[in-house]
Amino acid sequence: MVKRSTSATTITLIPGHSENSTEGGDDLNSAMPDYNGKCLDAWFVADAVTDLPDDLQTVREMRKHLPEYDEGLRQYRLANQIELSFSTPDGRNVTGPSITLETNANEKPSYVAVEGEESEENVIRDIIERDDLDWFDGKSKLRADVTNKRFESDAVRENVNGIEGVRASVLFGGSDTYIEILRKKFYELGPTEFLETTGMDVEVVPAFIVQPPTMYTFLELAVMADGTKLARVWDVSRYPKHYLYVDERKRDETDFEEGSRLSGGEWRQNENANERFGQWALEEQDLRSPFSPHTRSGYEQYVDHVTSFGPYPAMTYGEDGEELTAAAVASHLPPLFPW
Repeated sequence: MVKRSTSATTITLIPGHSENSTEGGDDLNSAMPDYNGKCLDAWFVADAVTDLPDDLQTVREMRKHLPEYDEGLRQYRLANQIELSFSTPDGRNVTGPSITLETNANEKPSYVAVEGEESEENVIRDIIERDDLDWFDGKSKLRADVTNKRFESDAVRENVNGIEGVRASVLFGGSDTYIEILRKKFYELGPTEFLETTGMDVEVVPAFIVQPPTMYTFLELAVMADGTKLARVWDVSRYPKHYLYVDERKRDETDFEEGSRLSGGEWRQNENANERFGQWALEEQDLRSPFSPHTRSGYEQYVDHVTSFGPYPAMTYGEDGEELTAAAVASHLPPLFPW
C-alpha cells in the first residue's frame, strides 16, 4: 500500500516598500492611490517586501513591524490551501476510505491595520478617533473581512485513462473590513449624508467604497494514484500579486509592476501601485469576480471562456506520474467549481 499526499497553497501579497520613516522607509510607499492626500491605507498598504521566499514555512513566519503596533503583522494578505492524501494498493486505484482533505478554513484572517505614520493624513484614522462616531469601535486593527468569501468543494474521485485520482478546489477571498463598514454606512445614510458625516469630498469617495473589491484565488489540486500531481489556479483577482506553492515550495507567480513617481518624488496622482488597481475596483461589479452581485453561473461562464485561451490558468504546476502526465490530466479535467 502506497500513500500519496500533496499540498498546494496560494499566497496573496501587496508588493511594496516600508512606510516607516524611522527605519528608512517613506510614507509615500503606499500600494494604492492617495486621492489627493486623503489616504485610505488599511488593507491596501504594502506588505514591505517586493517578493516572497521559495520556502512556504519561511513566508508564514515573516512579520512586518510598524511603530503603531506592538504585534508584528503578516507580510501577506491571504493564504488559500488544499492538502490531499489517500492510499493506493497498485498505483492505479484509490482506496476510498483513506481519502483525506484538509484546508486552512479555520485559520484566522490577516489583520487589516490603519497603517501609516501619525503625521500622515488618513481618512480612516480620522473617523476612528472621532468621539461622535463608533463605526469601528475605536479599533485601528481588525481582521480582514472574509464573510461569504469562501467556497470549498469535497474531495472528488476522478478517472483518467484508467488511473484513479482525487481532486478538490477552494475559492477564497478577503477585503478591507474598514471599507466594508464604510460601504454599509454609505448605503444606510445615502451619498449626501455620508459625505456630510465623514467630511469626505465627492472625489475622495472612490468606486471601491460603493462596491469594495476582493482579493481572491481559485485554487484546484489533483493527485492521481500513479503519482501525477497537478495544481491549477484557475482565476485570481487582478490585484495585487499572487504566488503558487506546491509541497511547500514556490512554483509559479503572477506579474506585478510597481508604480512610478514624478520627478519631484511624489506618486502619480491616483496611480500609486499600477493601473490594475482601478481595473480591479471596477471588476467587482461585473461577471469577472466570483463575489460580484451576479449569479454563480455567470462567473462559471466567464472562467470557462477565459480558460479557452491564454494566459489561463493564472498559475499552474504539474509533475508527471508513472503512467500519466500532468498535461494529460489537465486535458481531461475542466475547472471544478467549489459550490
